Amino acid sequence: MPSARRTWYHTIDLPDGGATPGWFDTRQAPAHVPWPADLAGSRCLDVGTFDGFWAFEMERRGAAHVVAVDLDDPTKIDWAYDHRARGPAAVEEWGSGRGPGFAEAAAALGSHVEWRPRSVYELDPGRDGTFDVVLCGALLLHLRDPVLALERMREVCSRHLILVEAVDPLLDVVARKVPCARLRPESDEWWRVNTAGLLTMADTAGFEVVEVGPRFVVPHGPGAPADHKLSALGGLVAGRPGQRGLLTRALRARPRPPRG
Repeated sequence: MPSARRTWYHTIDLPDGGATPGWFDTRQAPAHVPWPADLAGSRCLDVGTFDGFWAFEMERRGAAHVVAVDLDDPTKIDWAYDHRARGPAAVEEWGSGRGPGFAEAAAALGSHVEWRPRSVYELDPGRDGTFDVVLCGALLLHLRDPVLALERMREVCSRHLILVEAVDPLLDVVARKVPCARLRPESDEWWRVNTAGLLTMADTAGFEVVEVGPRFVVPHGPGAPADHKLSALGGLVAGRPGQRGLLTRALRARPRPPRG
């Protein structure tokens, strides 16, 4: 069983029948992702892996080699001004640093995923190589410069980009066709885009979107505090009235050449 002293982000099923006590439960999310036809034999990258849910999922789907990257230095996180001084110490206090949870889950699963300490902004084809599949889950909304992050992913992506990202439910309804975002919807988020905004960011960074999955909701996991409530609007917009959670969209894109 996972350590009780760790704050987990992902809820990951373990071989002993237990699960990591994640803040969020993405275990149903893979069913809503527009995956490539087959991952067998592919080289895959999970960007912003945290506890490793998506890296382990790609390994489970037959990828030959999976690399997972995230920050091991909390001072490098894109903290907003008001949290820059206090944020790194809070990560230590909460036990929510990137890396230890991944290592614990990987050991329990017998995983061969390779973890590397790396910011998305530091991805480099000369050092990291290129990947058939680059997956990024719930990271862009936490970044000061999500388009630059996508450009860095474009440099190491040879075939498929998969984004699994929370979108703003209100903007997805009232401004469905207008690419836009809500600024600072939560203290640890820079912006939350609507679906049109997510597609436009991918296009701006040099990708052609080829498939978009349905709206779905990511609920809290067993580790979330009881007094932390998620909005019911996400469930309503996803066609799941009464279900609370983060409204989420997944897309698959491919690198495109420059236009013009």
